Amino acid sequence: MLIQTAPDAYEKLRHLGGMATDDVLAPEEHKFNAPRDAYSQPRNHGMPAGVYKAAMPNGKTISLMRVMFTDVCKYDCAYCPNSIYVPRRRYGFKVDELARLFMELYQRQTVAGLFLSSGIASTPDGIMEKLLDTVEALRYKHHFKGYIHLKVMPGTSASGVEAAYRLGTRLSINMEAPTQEHLQRVSTMKDFNRHILGPMSAIHKLINAQGAGAVGQVTQLVVGATEETDLDIYRRMAQLYGQWSFKRVYYQPFRPAQYTPLEEHPATSMARAHRLYQLDWLSRIYGYTEEELRPAFGPEGFLPTDVDPKYLLAAYQWREEPVDINHAGYTQLIRVPGIGPLAARRIVEQRGRHAINTWRDLQAMGVVAKRARAFVGFAGYKPEKSRQIKMELFQEGPKAPSGPATAIGRGCASCTSGGCGSCPVALRRSPSTVAAEVV
Repeated sequence: MLIQTAPDAYEKLRHLGGMATDDVLAPEEHKFNAPRDAYSQPRNHGMPAGVYKAAMPNGKTISLMRVMFTDVCKYDCAYCPNSIYVPRRRYGFKVDELARLFMELYQRQTVAGLFLSSGIASTPDGIMEKLLDTVEALRYKHHFKGYIHLKVMPGTSASGVEAAYRLGTRLSINMEAPTQEHLQRVSTMKDFNRHILGPMSAIHKLINAQGAGAVGQVTQLVVGATEETDLDIYRRMAQLYGQWSFKRVYYQPFRPAQYTPLEEHPATSMARAHRLYQLDWLSRIYGYTEEELRPAFGPEGFLPTDVDPKYLLAAYQWREEPVDINHAGYTQLIRVPGIGPLAARRIVEQRGRHAINTWRDLQAMGVVAKRARAFVGFAGYKPEKSRQIKMELFQEGPKAPSGPATAIGRGCASCTSGGCGSCPVALRRSPSTVAAEVV
């Protein structure tokens, strides 16, 4: 005799917490466990099901319950393991059940906040109502005042968006693809402008009104599922940051899911996603324009995965003379590989008292010498241009480069960097060759 039992809340959390891993909050997930201190620095332990560490702007982490309300979804997204194509058992919470489960983990200090998403089991407004009921129960019944990242379902009405703004701390709508053309390749049921851009614009207007509600919005793109280029992604990213003041855009490498139409589609490398995060940083933090970034893209609109784009841009910009560390402005300093915003501020402050003339001084300010050596100069130091340059950036030895010699790399006395394509001295020595390859 077959006896069937209904899954309890923890079994649902194990399943729906696992399915929520397709939504990301940070470029890299850290699997840590600090059950007695949800705001602690990371520890090297495994997290309970449905709980993970999210990075905060101050460098610390926060333990979040990341869970889907249900993985039932009637949408046909060709990359998604929750889509209608996948034949498997589905799960779903009840509103009070999920609220009680979160509060139990919160009171145990296992989590400090909630990341709530869902599949679209009925209509966007129908499932959005369930999510809002859950958050309302936490806010008003259980008096939870902490962090809630709330997913807004694509196609949610204006009233649903406004309610989400009032209840959530941060909101997000998964964009998934950079344009309508790309989205149509993976979903016949989503309209890019009406279902995604429309609610995003509404959220921006509510946040701009500076009322009592969510403090920002973010989104996610699935990289490599729709044959989009890195330049396509950059242009959408620049629009989101510039026009709607997004806090972050996240880049999830495509992974094929069994039974979906893209089951045989090749997975996207983590290297490509990493370069997109670097590109994002160059645009959002360092202030590069599209025209300034263009030399980093190949002729087909992709970033090279084997070279840091900041290296390429530095080699292109300073192909004749290095940056004078004692006279360059802050904006110019942060564009040097190995010099970040904090180090640049320290340099500007320090040289107001005395000149900087040693690498020890620069390293004490946070400069990564092995990245910056090829691009900066000061009294007593200037990068050599000779073809037989001594490679001070890497440990010297008899080992030959693993990559084939290229036009920009011939002539190095010795090199263990793994190939001249990733060597900053090679890029510094002959950036015109690099520019010709990437423009």
